[in-house]
Amino acid sequence: MTLIGSQCHAQENIVAQGVNWLKSSLPEATKVEFNKSRIKFNGCKHREYELALTQPLSKNLSLEGGLSYYKGQLAWGINNQKISLKRYSFLPRYRVSNLVSVSAGMVMQSAPEFKTSQGLELNLPKSRIYMISSRFQGVRDDHQVDVELSSHKWDSTGEFGSMFAQGMVDNKINVSYSAFF
Repeated sequence: MTLIGSQCHAQENIVAQGVNWLKSSLPEATKVEFNKSRIKFNGCKHREYELALTQPLSKNLSLEGGLSYYKGQLAWGINNQKISLKRYSFLPRYRVSNLVSVSAGMVMQSAPEFKTSQGLELNLPKSRIYMISSRFQGVRDDHQVDVELSSHKWDSTGEFGSMFAQGMVDNKINVSYSAFF
C-alpha cells in the first residue's frame, strides 16, 4: 500500500515540477495555469486535466491557448465503458477597453477513444470548434460575462449508417457569467 501511495504522490509531484519548469522557461509575462478536476461516485469516474497559456503580445493583444485531456469510466455491473479525448486550443484575444475584450480562434478535438466491456467499438470522428467570443467585466472585478458564438464541426467517418457518415455541424450561442473566488 505504501508503494502505491508513493507512486501516486510521485506522479503529482512530477506534474507540479513540470508546470513549474514550464513557468520558469517562458517569459515572465506569460501566464501558465494547470487545472485538474474530477468527479467520482459509485460506478462513475471522470477526470479532466488542462494546461492553459496566456502570452501578451502587446498592451491590448494576447494569445491564449491550451491543452486538455479528459477521461471517464462508467462501471455498472457487467456494463463497463471508458472514453478519453484530447483538445488543443488557440484563441487570440484583443482588449477593446478595460471592460471589454474579443476573441476569435479554434479548438481541435481528437477522435474520442470509446471502449466497452462488450467489445463494441465506435468510430467517433475528430472535430474542430470555430468560435468568436466577447468578454465583459461583471458587477465586480472578479466577475465576468462571456458571450460566445461557436460552430462545432465533426469530420465524416465514411462509415455507412453512422450518424457521422456525412459529418455534422452544431452552431450555438452561449452566454455565461463567472465569479472567481
